[in-house]
Amino acid sequence: MGTKGERESRRDSSTSKVGGLMRHIPWFCHSGRLSGLMTCCLILLSLVLIHPDAYAQSEGWVKKTTLPTPRGALSACVIGQKIYTIGGTTASSWTDLAANEVYDLNPWAVKLPMPTPRGWLSSAVVNDTIYAIGGGFPTATKKVEAYNPVTNTWTAKADLHSERRAAQAGVVDGIIYNIGGNQSSQECEAYDPVTNTWSSKKPRPESGGDLAVTVYNGLVYTFGGGYFGTAQKNVYAYDPHTDSWEKKADMPTARLAFQTYLVDSMIYAIGGTQTQTGALKTVEEYNPVSNTWKTLEDMPVALAWFAGAVLNNKIYVISGSPDGGNTGTGDIWEYTPPKTSVGVETSCELPEHFALEQNYPNPFNPTTDIQYTIVNRQLTNVKVYDLLGREVATLVNEVKEPGTYTVEFNGSNLASGLYLYRLTAGRFVETRKMILVR
Repeated sequence: MGTKGERESRRDSSTSKVGGLMRHIPWFCHSGRLSGLMTCCLILLSLVLIHPDAYAQSEGWVKKTTLPTPRGALSACVIGQKIYTIGGTTASSWTDLAANEVYDLNPWAVKLPMPTPRGWLSSAVVNDTIYAIGGGFPTATKKVEAYNPVTNTWTAKADLHSERRAAQAGVVDGIIYNIGGNQSSQECEAYDPVTNTWSSKKPRPESGGDLAVTVYNGLVYTFGGGYFGTAQKNVYAYDPHTDSWEKKADMPTARLAFQTYLVDSMIYAIGGTQTQTGALKTVEEYNPVSNTWKTLEDMPVALAWFAGAVLNNKIYVISGSPDGGNTGTGDIWEYTPPKTSVGVETSCELPEHFALEQNYPNPFNPTTDIQYTIVNRQLTNVKVYDLLGREVATLVNEVKEPGTYTVEFNGSNLASGLYLYRLTAGRFVETRKMILVR
């Protein structure tokens, strides 16, 4: 069945990849039955032969529509099926902008500008509200402003502890973590939208101006950064629950002013720069489970100081500059990362251990997949609870054969927040947490 890391990197998607035939490939290979083993392998082989797209997905770069206001040093957030681009600076003069434009795979729409024009800001989404944090050039600000897309309004929030630009933010359990900035800052501050307060956390071990940040499995991964002439390749993961940092494998390429994106449990580092006069085309893939890097084909153009977003498992590189901000582009590039070995488990060995995997994606809105493994035939339950212990959904309640299964949970009728999901199979019981963000 492969290691846990291999299973996580091959999230079951057999409904879409194998013609919707089944969510689970049954485990006919019972101990001591050669015929069962042969049957299992023949079924798996036939599925691969009949459905070659289960092992491949179209990939590559596609140029999309143009941003209404070309700019660099902007920020982007996703809510529902829309990408919101906010702030930024003009090319050459680096004048701060207040632009707020939304893209939903159709023509762009212009929304109410930010009260405070600024580039090099960070941003994050909690409960369908966008928080614009810090930024500003040449003078940095500590202002925080919240945008409600439903009412198209902005609201001032509590300031950062200090002025910071070129930081990046990630969200874990509804708390925003704003990290790095100011070319050489190591600061890590946490913002609670419920109490509208900031608190200082353990600093990043190395400086990180113009770094990149991606959240995976409850950890905030931070990549590279630095300042002109001293681009870094370091990678650190921050655990908010223990307020601690862990060193990870360095990026193959040192860079700053780039973006990282999470797609199917892989993190993609794209573009950036190592100097003030050029930009990179480099694309590198990081596996957070195995802590390894792989270099992929370059993007079509060299860009830095662009915004990044992921929508429907596609990566968006938005606007930016090819030459250190002297000129700007409003181009939008859509990237489908390469996919291999997705959706079909090829091993014919019986599973050796019960397991309940972390749901993916997490946080989610409104659906997420939960993968679990059963060692022997028995009654199996997968249930979801709120923090008060009340059952909100029963996802599985039936006898299961040995194997690995994936079940989808839809939280569209629930409020945003932290939920628990529990696997019970005989004497095996395991519970994990997941976050619904509406």
